[in-house]
Amino acid sequence: MRLKAVFFDAGNTLLCLDYAAIVNALKEEGFLVSREEVWQAECRARVRLDPFLAQVEVRESAEVFSRYMRHTWEELGIPWEEKAERALKRLWEINRRQNLWQGGVMPGASEVLAALGEKGVLMGVISNSDGRLETILNEAGLAGHFSVIADSRVVGIEKPDPRIFHWALERTGVLPEQAAYVGDFYSLDVVPARRLGLHAILLDPVGAWPPLDCVKAKDLFEVLSLLLLLR
Repeated sequence: MRLKAVFFDAGNTLLCLDYAAIVNALKEEGFLVSREEVWQAECRARVRLDPFLAQVEVRESAEVFSRYMRHTWEELGIPWEEKAERALKRLWEINRRQNLWQGGVMPGASEVLAALGEKGVLMGVISNSDGRLETILNEAGLAGHFSVIADSRVVGIEKPDPRIFHWALERTGVLPEQAAYVGDFYSLDVVPARRLGLHAILLDPVGAWPPLDCVKAKDLFEVLSLLLLLR
């Protein structure tokens, strides 16, 4: 059936993590790393975090954030000690105050969303977030592309619960088999989307994920090419 809609995750899919804030937090504790090193490490940390995300009940939490950053530190070769813990606490405070996923728009996001819009494809966002997602997307200049924005805090349901996908589908009037979902976690994004019958694409920018039973793309431009094949 012809593809009519595409839903995206937000963080690490449309919106960048604030890598500069991470670099600065680590620098203040004496750990000198580059933005590129942090990005590479964080991409690998996602893979390590994924099994934990599949098991916990609440994913927008200090516990999940702590584990995520601790995996990133380990991928950077930073030992878990008092200085590393202080850097993590500093980042959690930044995230609590202003949301750490405000490091800019992902490369290709504006161009890809515009291209899909020109094709008449409906678009939406389905993301585990903290209630500030629509504001962040507005500030990033992306919100106008979307027919629906499903922020888990606003909707009251977190991925991988299928109800948040149903919530978005109902508001666009699209059947699951007419839609695709793009995200950066296997258990939160690919698994629930496919169970409902959506096409699913996993973003894997550094080739960190092992072989999986799903379509992977290194960036949003490759995502666009894959989506156009579904059209």
